[in-house]
Amino acid sequence: MLDRITKPFIYWLDLYREIRIWAIFRRTANEHEKMLNEEHGLRVDWLGRIYGVINLPEEVRTAAPQIQEAYSLQQITKYGKVMMKIGLADIVYPEVSRIPESVSYLVVLWPEYESLTFWKIVGNLIRTSIIGFLGYLGFKIIFNNLDQIIEYVNLTLETVKSIL
Repeated sequence: MLDRITKPFIYWLDLYREIRIWAIFRRTANEHEKMLNEEHGLRVDWLGRIYGVINLPEEVRTAAPQIQEAYSLQQITKYGKVMMKIGLADIVYPEVSRIPESVSYLVVLWPEYESLTFWKIVGNLIRTSIIGFLGYLGFKIIFNNLDQIIEYVNLTLETVKSIL
């Protein structure tokens, strides 16, 4: 029960950490944008995502789809070396998808986020608001009725003393 109450508040700490990771990733990607583009054919978009295209050679184009995917995954290893060089290898997650109606694959290098999604932010904002409002109501009820609560506690203590 207590976990369900504290979970929305812990979420905001996780969200802060992910926003910090995103800011570091974006800043680093933008700092190395020229080197990434000129030396490795990678681009950086306005969000800081690093992406590139893997074009399949002729001998792989006519092969089975599994071989094409294996070739594209093999080509990703060179991106891993680049990410290691600029210091992002430990947080980057490659996302590979086939470009429709072509023989190329799009590779997006980007941290994987769990808390930094629209619906999680909205859901936890609602949960946190409800819990905060209920806490506020509970505090107001206790504070406004403090005299009666103290009188009830004193009466109960006197009753217990008289029994003992």
